[in-house]
Amino acid sequence: MLKVEEWAEIRRLHKIEGLSQRAISRRLGLNRRTVAKALASPEPPHYQRSARGSILDPYKPKMHALLAEDPKLRAVRILELIRDDGYPGKISIVRDFVREIRPLYQPQPVFLRMEYQPAEYAQVDWAEMPDPVLWQGHLCKVYAFMLVVCYSRLLYLEFSLGTKLWDFLRCHQNAFLAVGGVSKACVYDNLSSVVKRRRGTDITLNETFRHFAGHYCFQVHPCWPGEPNQKGAIEKPVDYVKGNFWAGRVFADYRDLQHQGRHWQDHIANVRLHAITRERPADRFLAEKQALLPLPPTRFDTDWLLSPKVSKQCLVRVDTNDYSVPPTCYRQPVEVRVDDKAVHILLRGEQVAQHARCYGRHQVIIDRDHYQAIWESRTMKRFTVLKRGFLTAYGLVGHRFYEGLSRRTDLVTTALSQLLELEQIYPHQDILDALEAVMRQGSYDPAAVKYWLMFASQPSRPPPTPVPNTAQIPVEERDLHVYDGLIGGVR
Repeated sequence: MLKVEEWAEIRRLHKIEGLSQRAISRRLGLNRRTVAKALASPEPPHYQRSARGSILDPYKPKMHALLAEDPKLRAVRILELIRDDGYPGKISIVRDFVREIRPLYQPQPVFLRMEYQPAEYAQVDWAEMPDPVLWQGHLCKVYAFMLVVCYSRLLYLEFSLGTKLWDFLRCHQNAFLAVGGVSKACVYDNLSSVVKRRRGTDITLNETFRHFAGHYCFQVHPCWPGEPNQKGAIEKPVDYVKGNFWAGRVFADYRDLQHQGRHWQDHIANVRLHAITRERPADRFLAEKQALLPLPPTRFDTDWLLSPKVSKQCLVRVDTNDYSVPPTCYRQPVEVRVDDKAVHILLRGEQVAQHARCYGRHQVIIDRDHYQAIWESRTMKRFTVLKRGFLTAYGLVGHRFYEGLSRRTDLVTTALSQLLELEQIYPHQDILDALEAVMRQGSYDPAAVKYWLMFASQPSRPPPTPVPNTAQIPVEERDLHVYDGLIGGVR
């Protein structure tokens, strides 16, 4: 077959150099008929392979018919249907052919731009930010709660470290308070904080969120799944926040992020010239604010309420983290209220503990005062047991000794332990006699009792003399030169 380069050279030699077909044939070593054919053809030669048949060919008409009836029919289902007709191949070529012909039966959608009336709609969405932010020593994921008032395109932005129902309600309520009113309807996708269950048009709303909507008197409008165009006013701000606010900024921590976010919202996002309305959202909102529904006189309780059990370590668990409580809470029904900043622990309506909310996972947050109280209670319990045992064992003698002991020392627990340990060495009656003997001498020291018992156990020795007080022992006065001589003289 003649190559494209040869076709081009033949034409050049004939048109430019004026060579005859015979001369071109001799120069290029080609047949004269080939040269004549190249000069007669305005297009270069091209090779076209003859079409090969495919095992899918007999089934293509049925595939066209199936997609004409249902353009969204999946390739897996089409494979099952044509296998009933004897198709022997695999799914790969079925998928390729379905991908090729589906656009013929499923035209690309087109959308109409929505026009909103003042206070008619607001649209709400979450967005996960690209990078974590430092908070409480941990790098935490950050989420942006966004609400757009559709007529004015006014944007409310708040960052959150969680996306639970109570985080969502708190941010939502803060948005209403910041805007100063409520739109007649709010549009959402099918997030679990709003939609509990959906089967086609049968929608069951989250009960707590339904209560929240009733408190603020707005209509809830969940979008159809997979149709983000139904809330297009909020989809663009998601990209706007990530691209215009987040990109190229550095945040010292979560608190700094909140501060920068509020500044950007008020001084950039809501005072820019909007691409659709051709007005600044802040200016356009002045006309919309009058049409908003008024705020109710009371706020909705957005705290997360829990009733966890108190463990033997005096800890309660909140979202994988453990928080300490006073020992008086053990085996008691406590209530936990969680907001975005703190964890409040209440017993019978009174707050008994408060901790900063931890956004890490599997952490233990301890107030050491709680464990100091546990230590003191254990010490008191041990003292009570020792005192009861001592008084029971030694009767009236023990009561008199305890009274004198408690007046003369603060280490009563140690003293009682030392006296009770003597029971393992000496007979009980000997200890009683020793207690009476040292009390007659005006002493209430366990060391004196032990000293007496050491000699009382040896009858051949005379009773020991009372141990004198160190202040009563006479000391010989000596000349200081004696000591100087002992240490080598005065230097």
